[in-house]
Amino acid sequence: MEKLKSLVPSSMKRLVANSSEDDLPSTSASLLNFFLNLDQFQQIVRDLADPESRLCGKNSEGAFELKQKGNQCYLSRDFANALSCYTQALRIAPIDSNDKDRNLVATLYVNRASLLQEMDHLVECLRDCNRALQISPSYAKAWYRRGKVNASLGNSEDAAQDLTIAKDMESSVGGKKQIESELKIILDQSKSAGSKFVQHNANNLSVPEDPLQVKLQCVSTPDKGRGMASQCDIPEASLVHREEPYAVIISKHCRETHCHYCLNKLPADAIPCTSCSIPLYCSHNCRAGAGGQLLKNYPMKHNSNESVLNKFEEYIAQITQGIDLYPGDEHIFEHKHECQGAHWPIILPADIALAGRVVVKSIEQRRASSEDFNLMETLELSHNYSHASPESKLESHIYSIVLLYCIQHSYGFELPINGASISQVASLSLLSLNII
Repeated sequence: MEKLKSLVPSSMKRLVANSSEDDLPSTSASLLNFFLNLDQFQQIVRDLADPESRLCGKNSEGAFELKQKGNQCYLSRDFANALSCYTQALRIAPIDSNDKDRNLVATLYVNRASLLQEMDHLVECLRDCNRALQISPSYAKAWYRRGKVNASLGNSEDAAQDLTIAKDMESSVGGKKQIESELKIILDQSKSAGSKFVQHNANNLSVPEDPLQVKLQCVSTPDKGRGMASQCDIPEASLVHREEPYAVIISKHCRETHCHYCLNKLPADAIPCTSCSIPLYCSHNCRAGAGGQLLKNYPMKHNSNESVLNKFEEYIAQITQGIDLYPGDEHIFEHKHECQGAHWPIILPADIALAGRVVVKSIEQRRASSEDFNLMETLELSHNYSHASPESKLESHIYSIVLLYCIQHSYGFELPINGASISQVASLSLLSLNII
């Protein structure tokens, strides 16, 4: 953006610096007309938004390199770097890439599961095994690893079934004998224990319930909060009030450590978007909630003993079933319009990208209700403009113009780009936004 800023004439910089909220549409239109005549501006937009570049798309070669590096770190017991390599490889691996006749993403999940078990992250290991099997249900190593971790968790019945299926899927004689030996050990231990093991199913882990929500009523209390008061005494640790944000985005310094949807700290088994390499999520639910181009069902190919498959049909189906999409047709996915492989969402500042999410959500909502797009009128944001510094005003104009063209390019609809729409986004980007 510094290049674009340097191209703006001094007279126009002074015009923007001295402008008020009433001047916003006219200054925005003037700067837009200036940029439209510049080849440099057109090239910058193409570099940021053109899917041909796909700098944030999937990359098989890069994923293979990270996988090999992760394997080397694993063998040298550099577990922290191995975990990072496998996760980054998953981030950029295309869902349809193969690695020695095996789905690359499934292989990466199994490799990371082995590492997580070595690091004593057993529940995370189990989840990665399930993810591998959802992609490749006939993957012997995934069933074997799942059996081993279930045995460690005390799930002897599941472990026995996992290893039985793994033995059937295994093609080598030596591999079958090894699995048979370990299966016998588990069955003997189960018999000698003489008691039922506690199940630790990763899909049924207990989650603390929200504290009791306090009932509120609206009251007239000028200059005090939101005009609400409790109808009863409020016990400790009670939920007083909660609102969902209109839009949210994660700041750059937390992109590798926190979920891009719920903003909680990422677990060791973080999962990526299925179509681009930008976000990381803490669970399938968060990935589905964020949107993007979701894959609901993975290919399921069985090439093994039919009698075993029939015997464990229900068990296999329970583990390998696809992940459902986020429930509710009214939900507006925040990541969907960014999930094209273009890299403008990570190049532009976080507050500008957040402004883009607000714009897209507002357009979608108004399109559903057949209303015109007028974000400034709806949210009354322009009052903040007068408090901005001259430098911030100019940057907000430039970023807003670039953002709108990137959204139009990536989202695939005719977005009005004129003085009015640019001024709306400029006002929005200058707000003091609460992002982590």
